[in-house]
Amino acid sequence: MSQPAHQDERYLSSQPPPIVRVRGPLLSGWLMFFVISNLVVSFIAIQNANWLTLAWSTFGITCGVGVWLWYKFAFYGMLLGYGYNIAAALDTGSVQNVMFSLVFMGLTYFLVRQKWELFR
Repeated sequence: MSQPAHQDERYLSSQPPPIVRVRGPLLSGWLMFFVISNLVVSFIAIQNANWLTLAWSTFGITCGVGVWLWYKFAFYGMLLGYGYNIAAALDTGSVQNVMFSLVFMGLTYFLVRQKWELFR
């Protein structure tokens, strides 16, 4: 039994097959929550004229969109943002905010690392 010529071409092609990226519902939901919460923080920072918070929340929005678009550097940016939140919480002496940031950092790490081979 001989295979048709068009089926042989996919095995002999010099082009690699396209990568099919499937994000999954948990990572998608988490990224949407992350971006929306940073948008809310941005609007509050604009109303209060808190420019440092505005800059970091804008950075968070950019990183969230970057992870949505499968960029590794955006994931590292998210971790950097969590590090800033931890430092700010330590500065104010808020153990609760430190714990929230550590939990969110761990959740982000866990969800993204499962799909790490799909990132560029």
